Amino acid sequence: MRSANTKTIFFDAADTLFYIEKGLGNTYASVAKKYGGDPHPDHLRKAFSKAFKSATPLAFGGVSDDERKVLEKNYWRDIVENVYKEVGMFEEFEAHFDELFEVFRSDAWAIFPETKGVLKSLKDKNYNLGIISNFDSRVYDVMNALEIHEYFDKFVISSEAGFAKPDPNIFHIALKKMGSNPKECLHIGDHIHNDFHGARALGIEALLIDREGEYEFIGNQHKILNLQEIHKFLDNS
Repeated sequence: MRSANTKTIFFDAADTLFYIEKGLGNTYASVAKKYGGDPHPDHLRKAFSKAFKSATPLAFGGVSDDERKVLEKNYWRDIVENVYKEVGMFEEFEAHFDELFEVFRSDAWAIFPETKGVLKSLKDKNYNLGIISNFDSRVYDVMNALEIHEYFDKFVISSEAGFAKPDPNIFHIALKKMGSNPKECLHIGDHIHNDFHGARALGIEALLIDREGEYEFIGNQHKILNLQEIHKFLDNS
């Protein structure tokens, strides 16, 4: 069991609380086909993984909200351009990209079946809940559309913080914003470096959510298969 001192629980966002309902490849392909593209979903998924891994962090400090929104969209345009340079560009790329960017504002996403119930239960037990995510400002629209925004007290996203996980600064910002001591916090996410090791480096307890059973080498005391299993790690659940 986890310490009864836990007062604050931070969550990653995408692939922890919600996911791309039809998969990234299928979602990209369905929009591209409307504008003259004909990519294969598997090729898109592989090209995206390559483009995303080679991109700089999604983090813009010291800019206005309006400037940030421009930077966010340009960031994703560069990634999507690199994807289609890999799988084949088409004439109506810009119109396609504008729609794709909006699709990922809300329509592309779905919550995991247990998400809302777990969040409600934790709020009912008076835990402070926060988001620490390498996401852009669309996360607020996504979470409003999925009806889970209201469960969170504070949001720290990389595009606003100016730092992306696993950089310790984004965790420091979240701790300060929440007014929390690391020893009283738990962080939950699906990325072993960004979420698990990133949080633990600051003395924050972490649970790795391992829905596909990829991380057998992580002890069962440090991972969960779904959000419902959070409760077994909390003494007063």
